[in-house]
Amino acid sequence: MDSAGDQGTAYRRKKPVLLAVALFVVYAALMLAYLVYTAPITVPAEYAGTAADPATYMSAEQMKKTESLRLWRRWLAFVIPAWTWLVFWVLIAGGFAARWRDALERRRLPRVLRYALYALLVWTAASLAALPLHLASHDVNVYHGVAAPAYSGWLMDYATSFVLDYLAVLLLAGTAQWLMSRHRRWKLKLWLITVPLGVFYVFIHPVWIAPLYETVKPLSDERVERAVRDLAARANVAVGQIYEQEMSSVTSVANAHVTGIGSTLRIVIWDTALDSWSDEELLFTLAHEMGHIVKRHMLIQTVYALLGTLVLIGIGGWMYERFAGKWGARWGIRKPSDMAGLPLLLLLGLFLMFATQPADMALSRYQEREADRYAMELTGFARARISQIHKYLSTALQDPNPPRLYHWWFSTHPSYMERMVTAMRFEEEKGGR
Repeated sequence: MDSAGDQGTAYRRKKPVLLAVALFVVYAALMLAYLVYTAPITVPAEYAGTAADPATYMSAEQMKKTESLRLWRRWLAFVIPAWTWLVFWVLIAGGFAARWRDALERRRLPRVLRYALYALLVWTAASLAALPLHLASHDVNVYHGVAAPAYSGWLMDYATSFVLDYLAVLLLAGTAQWLMSRHRRWKLKLWLITVPLGVFYVFIHPVWIAPLYETVKPLSDERVERAVRDLAARANVAVGQIYEQEMSSVTSVANAHVTGIGSTLRIVIWDTALDSWSDEELLFTLAHEMGHIVKRHMLIQTVYALLGTLVLIGIGGWMYERFAGKWGARWGIRKPSDMAGLPLLLLLGLFLMFATQPADMALSRYQEREADRYAMELTGFARARISQIHKYLSTALQDPNPPRLYHWWFSTHPSYMERMVTAMRFEEEKGGR
């Protein structure tokens, strides 16, 4: 009888896991089919032969590589989140979450240490399971020649992200489950705690977090520094130190950006940009970044993120309480504050973040359009913008016109084709004045 009962329990655990695996395979196959269908680069008829047409600035070989690269980049972007959800679901429905909790409880460790170790087990399982897919994403870039095969550096960055993400999970999920055990309005209290933490993170990121991934030094080219400071003065933007970031050992792609707020505001220029961009191309890019400051985009993004967090905590917390209450006994979750519920909490949180991502991207694209317009009006370098995009797409093999579904879900910027068309129209307006 006991043997039959054990077999029944094993079957009840395997069935939802196998169903989830099957759903993941179907989802991955459907996404691959969609992305294969949309892989060829398309150009609207009215832009064929213009500066926005990739055939005018990319070779046939570059276009072929771009189409290949965009297929696998896009597919992995859709698949990796779903794979992570699947891992958390296996931990929950497969009984691992409850068994790991029981094993730690038998050791009679202090509660805080026990929770920290449990969170480490859960996050390590998810990170190790996702490692092959993240490595595949890096390999795709290496294979197509847009990233250097610096695997030691890549693994170091992955390990750094693992540690930082683990600490964030431990702090936020641990606080959430602690509040669940003591307060009825735990969702509101959790949000009130995240507000100062979120603002503090934005403030310290360029000083404490970014240096873990980046090697920067004060800009050595005095001529470029004078030009950048003159541009900042015209934009009425106060900047501190201007930095040069060493990226040539990692990629041939060029970039420059403004980061931080208040006293941590700084301009960072990649050494690849200094080597490959003209002065006008560089100044346009930095004018675009200064446009974000002038238009107060960081403030708007911060307020939006905090309000969005309130909504996500409210919906996610409600779903977590309902799921844990209805099916918790089946999964070995004794109560919402039980640490065995951590994988469920993470699964719901990550799923909701993914589901609401199109709204985040829509706001970001709107702000990027505003910053592009500001940069063109400040500098008048619309042609430089077009030539800079040509260089970027040719070296980074970026998609000039991504598939609509991917664009909605992942594109923080308007398509490069749209941005070039906007610059072309600005040139026409300027010529007609």
